[in-house]
Amino acid sequence: MKVIKKDGTLEDFDYQKIINACSKSANRALENLSDKDYEKICSAVMDYIMEEDLENDCISVEAIHAIVERTLLDLYPKSGECYRQYRNYKKDFVHMMDDVYTKSQGIRYIGDVSNANTDSTMTSTQRSLIYGELNKNLYDKFFLNVEERQAARDGYIYIHDKKDRLDGINCCIFDMANVLSGGFEMGNIHYNEPKTLDVAFDVISDVTMSAASQQYGKQYCRNKTYLTLLKGVTKVANGET
Repeated sequence: MKVIKKDGTLEDFDYQKIINACSKSANRALENLSDKDYEKICSAVMDYIMEEDLENDCISVEAIHAIVERTLLDLYPKSGECYRQYRNYKKDFVHMMDDVYTKSQGIRYIGDVSNANTDSTMTSTQRSLIYGELNKNLYDKFFLNVEERQAARDGYIYIHDKKDRLDGINCCIFDMANVLSGGFEMGNIHYNEPKTLDVAFDVISDVTMSAASQQYGKQYCRNKTYLTLLKGVTKVANGET
């Protein structure tokens, strides 16, 4: 007997794959199944397959999954429920990737005008937008609970910049004078406290660029921060401290 895989290719029917799948479900359900239990499952699966109206002695992998799920639910309900949940999870993930692919095709061939600050005709921008679509779907799937997803879908809440929330923070306010005072370490480099305005502004640009690569949104330094910084640098330059 041949199995028709999801990509349309054929392979020989293999009992071991059924045993492996059932074993994983049993482990998730904390059920300890013996070799005799697996023989019982395989025998029941084969009986169900023989009831199917097979064409050219071939059966689809989807049909086998359904039969294994039915068999486990009949014989070992806990393992069967875990098997069902995992199948649903895989289906949801496939649908999510299909959605990302569809949106990525639109970005590549039609463009994106939702953000006036980006030029979707550029390859680098297209990559960023496609990556953002994937991140949004992953955030919805794995970081929001059912109530939060429903509230967002119904319009009761709005989650800003979902595409960036997996791997960054949103906006920050720098107390730059406090950062530079006494020196600091950034990465593997130690920065001394600047003694001239030229050096101070060079260091500020380094800090700003480093922060920009690790967050999304705005960076903000208060006017008071700059005044404090300038006064401190002036005192150092004049030998007052």
